[in-house]
Amino acid sequence: MKNQTSASLFGISRSNRNFADPYYWGKNQFNSAFPVALACYIRSKGLPLVYVTFKDTSHTEIADLDVGELFASNEPGEKLHFSFETQFAEFRKFVHDELPAIDLVVGVGDPVQQLRPIEIKLTTLPDNTTEGLAEDKYGSELVIRSATIRYMALSMAKAVELHRERVQEIFEPVFAKVRHWDGKIEMRPYVQPATAALETFLDEFKGSQKPLLMQPVWKTVGKSPLLAVNCLDIFVWSDFALSHLFLDSARNPRDDQSISRYGRVVLRLSRFLFEFAKTGRVYQAPIFDGMTFENQNDKEFAVSGTRTHDLMTCGRLTKPVITRDEIKHIILGGGQKYLSPERRFDAILYFATDLFEDSQ
Repeated sequence: MKNQTSASLFGISRSNRNFADPYYWGKNQFNSAFPVALACYIRSKGLPLVYVTFKDTSHTEIADLDVGELFASNEPGEKLHFSFETQFAEFRKFVHDELPAIDLVVGVGDPVQQLRPIEIKLTTLPDNTTEGLAEDKYGSELVIRSATIRYMALSMAKAVELHRERVQEIFEPVFAKVRHWDGKIEMRPYVQPATAALETFLDEFKGSQKPLLMQPVWKTVGKSPLLAVNCLDIFVWSDFALSHLFLDSARNPRDDQSISRYGRVVLRLSRFLFEFAKTGRVYQAPIFDGMTFENQNDKEFAVSGTRTHDLMTCGRLTKPVITRDEIKHIILGGGQKYLSPERRFDAILYFATDLFEDSQ
């Protein structure tokens, strides 16, 4: 009789999720846990991740990133602790109000010592703006949520903790006279000066950037539901590099009579850094809940694959390093049987080819 193996994911031994329990294979849990296992598997092959860093205000730079650098520890996976949907306690000292949870906090030891907060975005390659292009032009859409920008701001605050006076010098000339931060008419003229000040900040302190967002990509054959042979890889964005997702659009707005989501991010992030520089602690709610400027607050913004391609372009975006045949080494113990994908009507019609046989 064969030994029965519990469902599990490669490299995840210590966690606040028990993957032997079918509950933790739900869509929301799987989409953040599988990327961690993928990173552990990539490390087991002796391969680096792809690191997207801030080069200057117009360009990113692509480099290798060891998985140990992402996790902030060279300890093997079985010694690391992966805590999902958790607060990164070190950042509490920077805020007055409740710190949001982030997708993943990596820790080590017993009791667990937290090491690194990581936001996770599992994305499809290509998206609907690039699926008709050549493979070397494919890109993935990125949807950025509020928690990402909050942790981006907190990570930057940590980076400049000893340089608050200089940070205040950068933003004081822009914001010294602001009285009503949530007023669209009052704040609209501040978008361009804030963008310029933020660019000065980013360029001056880019030497302190750190990994923040892990973006695994899964590649299909065009827009079909079939996985490409080389279908999985991981890109990691630094906290500073994420600014490239909104800086250009904030700098060149389509409508200068309103404040776009991209301009809103500039104002929110700049205000956070300005207030942190002055007092060392920030009230988040007035910034991330109050400064809506008539935009919905469900997400910060989205960026299409045509734009992310330019920021991420490299050989591994065209040919990811992990093949579809290797997925069985990442999802273990029959865990795939616990997956429960959304029942979408368009997907059901797509696969139910017999429904249309008589109409051909």
